[in-house]
Amino acid sequence: MAETAIPVLKDRRKWLLRLIYVRMVAFTIFLAAEATRNPTADVLVLLAAVYALSACWFALLKLNPSYVAQSYAQIAVDLLLITWTVNRTGGLDSYFSSLYFLEIVMSSILLERRGAFVAGTASSLFHFAHLDLGYFGYVPTTTNVWPDLPSLQYIISLNIFGFCSVAFLSNFLAESWRRTGVELEKSTGQIAFLQAYSDRIVDSLGSGLITTDIEGRIYLFNRAAEKITGYRSGEALKMTIWQVFPGMLSEINSGRFEISTSHRENVPINLRFSVSPVMIDEKNTAGYVWCFDDVTELRLLERQMHQKEQMAAIGALSAGIAHEIRNPLASIAGSFNLLRSDLNLSPDQRHLAEIINRETERLNRIITEFLGYARPRAPNRKTVDLSELISETMKLMRNSSELKPAHRIETWLTRVESQVDESMMRQVFYNIASNAFKAMPDGGTLTISLEAHNGNAHIRFKDTGIGLTEDELKQLFVPFNSSFRNGTGLGLPIVYQIISAHNGTIAVRSRKGMGTTFVIDL
Repeated sequence: MAETAIPVLKDRRKWLLRLIYVRMVAFTIFLAAEATRNPTADVLVLLAAVYALSACWFALLKLNPSYVAQSYAQIAVDLLLITWTVNRTGGLDSYFSSLYFLEIVMSSILLERRGAFVAGTASSLFHFAHLDLGYFGYVPTTTNVWPDLPSLQYIISLNIFGFCSVAFLSNFLAESWRRTGVELEKSTGQIAFLQAYSDRIVDSLGSGLITTDIEGRIYLFNRAAEKITGYRSGEALKMTIWQVFPGMLSEINSGRFEISTSHRENVPINLRFSVSPVMIDEKNTAGYVWCFDDVTELRLLERQMHQKEQMAAIGALSAGIAHEIRNPLASIAGSFNLLRSDLNLSPDQRHLAEIINRETERLNRIITEFLGYARPRAPNRKTVDLSELISETMKLMRNSSELKPAHRIETWLTRVESQVDESMMRQVFYNIASNAFKAMPDGGTLTISLEAHNGNAHIRFKDTGIGLTEDELKQLFVPFNSSFRNGTGLGLPIVYQIISAHNGTIAVRSRKGMGTTFVIDL
């Protein structure tokens, strides 16, 4: 079996290093036991030889890139060392013979089947040669009493059978271990692939996906959820879903619901949820899967569409009403002027007549302006630097009575040119800024930003005022619907009309007590 196909033994050099440690420990234990039983100089010589050889093997292992050659060399030297140790520690009676079995097992691990059989065969040959030569007196031995030849042959045969049996068994176990390792690595690879694949699927979803236990603790938080909420996955996994979406618990009344909440940066967002339980069995629930989408833009478009329809209907109705009022008003004013010229009025009566005339003219002017709103003129477009136009408008605003010392204006403007009607856009900027300062009666900051975005001019007016409720937000662009005292209720409807005439969009985000943001795209 190729080395690369053995995942459990990817680094055979480590196993070779372990063999060196095993040899040192085994010989130390055995020789220490032998020294207590039969203290001789041979024990110290053997121990010194073991440690010297181990040091050599350590050095060679670092210098030699091929572990196979060194493995065979170590096995051969180990068998010689074991045979010598057996010879010097009792010969036939030495319990060091069990080290042959350890060497065979380590060989099967290092060199697989071939290593097991080579070590088993070599152990048999070394053991047979040592006892046979010692029995016949060809080599010196420390065996006290030799048995007769048939008994010796039986002992040798039994040991050789043991060596071969251990070789077969260790090879079988090593092969089983390797196969298990291959299957384990394959299974681990498949699990890792499936895990990575499922993670990719989850992160590729356009919808936010969160899994929790029944207590609401978060265990999965995909990339879409990060983008929608502003929380990183690592942060969310330390939180509960109620902390990520505060106030959501009171909104849950079914498996599908919609909530108004905030982005991490306190930007209002609308989320649509679908919740499914994770069932352990038919009765027990382990947790929940929360799938959600950001429908803020969708709800904004719906409101804009509704506002356009509402504005069109109100404009048509109001224009008709204003026209019907203007004609009788003109008759009343003309008739009153004729009567005033024919009558000899006292000073008090003359003063009252002037009030009637002045208010009639003011009412006629309001109706004329409203008819202009209901029947707007087409924009006279030209190329305008919007940053300069905003700056000039804010200079006028700083000199107006609406701006108090506690009010601040911050601008973050980049040069952006657009085809607009300059006077109309000046009115848009002035009206929005005026409303912002009215919404900050105790002072605050109006932040105005301008940048190019997707080929359009992206303008943002953000105040720190009192904010709007949902109902106020829905009625924001309805004519004569003013939230401020002495307001005519035409400022923002005119803004909406001008932006629409420029084929632009205006969006409003607001929450009560958290300020209001107007976003204009031209």
